[in-house]
Amino acid sequence: GCDLAVHQECYGVPFIPEGQWLCRKCQLIGRGVPTCIFCPNTDGAFKQTTSSKWAHLLCAMWIPEVSLGNHTFMEPVMEVEKVPKTRWKLNCY
Repeated sequence: GCDLAVHQECYGVPFIPEGQWLCRKCQLIGRGVPTCIFCPNTDGAFKQTTSSKWAHLLCAMWIPEVSLGNHTFMEPVMEVEKVPKTRWKLNCY
């Protein structure tokens, strides 16, 4: 795994699994490097979108038009298509 440290409740891990825990990115793509659809950063806590792309959970939570399908598991990232074109043109650092 990537050794990502997250708060259980913040990342959507309602119970501690037995054995090794892997973040969603490591479960699905291993050592691959996803790209956040909202920002240029390649590290951090990712969740998948309904269109099988990747977004940082924090990026998704900060964008008002975006929602999460399940608030217990904090995924998937939904309603990305509702983000206005003007917001996509803004720079995120």
